[in-house]
Amino acid sequence: MIDQTHGVVAQRPFLRRDGERFLPNPEAVGPWGPGTMSGMVVSGLVGLAAEQAAGGNGFRGARLTVDLIRMATLDELTVSRRLLRDGRRLRLVDVVIEQNGRDVAHGRGVFVRGSETPPGEVWSDPVTMPTPPADESWQAGPRVFSDGGTTAADNFSAWQDPTRRKYMWFRLDRDLVEGESMSGFVRAACVADATNPLTNWGSAGLEFVNSDVSMTLARTPQGPLVGLAARDRQVETGVSVGTATMHDLAGPVGACVVTALASEVPMQPPTR
Repeated sequence: MIDQTHGVVAQRPFLRRDGERFLPNPEAVGPWGPGTMSGMVVSGLVGLAAEQAAGGNGFRGARLTVDLIRMATLDELTVSRRLLRDGRRLRLVDVVIEQNGRDVAHGRGVFVRGSETPPGEVWSDPVTMPTPPADESWQAGPRVFSDGGTTAADNFSAWQDPTRRKYMWFRLDRDLVEGESMSGFVRAACVADATNPLTNWGSAGLEFVNSDVSMTLARTPQGPLVGLAARDRQVETGVSVGTATMHDLAGPVGACVVTALASEVPMQPPTR
């Protein structure tokens, strides 16, 4: 099936919906083992539930926090949500995702109504993203770069050098839920989880698993490409905090932060 918007073969979504129940397709498998669910699917589902509860009518997503309580498996997920505030310029919503009778993720979405930007000038630290590849065969998934590198890799060998800043462009043509077109906010929520490998992949591969992800957006990313640039990483006693700037093709859109713990189980590194 051809996606007329992006000119590529449309791929099967990660999830199928049955009311507030979501059933995973095989594509939802995560990198921590054959029975695990990808964190980007869980993060994206929190974003979708929050947006459907609080978005629209001039409101757009400005922040999403996701606490990953336990590793999700390839089983049915149940979603509940609660609107905490419905104000003139601010809406807050809480989301809970359950699986097999236990909570696997809690999230909170902040949705805002924008206004005019004040005229004063404020300091910022710009970062330049590498140019994403113009490759018609690149239908989905990440392409990664290291600082100074101009060639994109479809594996993570470019991140083995701990002396170089890391970058990623993620093409997400696959919808999260079957029959539901993915919004820019939900696409960003999915890609935000990749801040963990972006900031924690090093000379020995990925040795940290993130317990959360926080995403803040000044504007909603447009198009199927979402980029991340590593900005900072601090680690002590097996606890890592990594930050990244999120981009679309027009420039920076926001920032992501993850807290990660030294993993007791090695990750199964994906080739793509």
